[in-house]
Amino acid sequence: MTNKKNKLFTFIISLIPGAGEMYLGFYKMGASIMLLFWGTVVFFGSLFPPVVYFLPIPWFFSFFHTHNLNNLPDDEFYALEDDYLFHLQPGDLKFLVTHYQKPLAAIMILMGLCVIWRYLYGGFQKLLALLGISSVWFSLIHYWIMAIPQLAAAVFFIWLGCRLFRQKKDSLREPERLEVNEKESAAD
Repeated sequence: MTNKKNKLFTFIISLIPGAGEMYLGFYKMGASIMLLFWGTVVFFGSLFPPVVYFLPIPWFFSFFHTHNLNNLPDDEFYALEDDYLFHLQPGDLKFLVTHYQKPLAAIMILMGLCVIWRYLYGGFQKLLALLGISSVWFSLIHYWIMAIPQLAAAVFFIWLGCRLFRQKKDSLREPERLEVNEKESAAD
């Protein structure tokens, strides 16, 4: 059962995204916010750093959501049910994994390649130092080598976004096709 808590402790704990909700007894909500926040840090922190600039959004959401929950009237607070942030159930996750299997596989492969790239780059950097490459050339090579994983991630996300738009466009056209087929079959 969820319980209202001390406002000082709630404030301190709410500074960690998701921890405030968990402190108030909303474990599913808190865990999903933590997963969103820290998953973004881990996944995008080294792969595609500009996304990290959006981290204040889930942090502020969690902070204010915790305080809004703690300040609700007792009857409303106790009526709330603990649910995941995106209202996904375990069966829904299986559907998402099977439906988006190729993009998820591509993301996993891209992540693995980025990790391998980082390790290989360390050896390549030492090789360049042994060859006596000048610092200007070395910094230029360093810039482009470090940009490859991020550029690959950017190209992948653009491709994935275009694919999703195309699927949405096709799904919007589907009712039109059905109407035309119905009219043609009715005319026959």
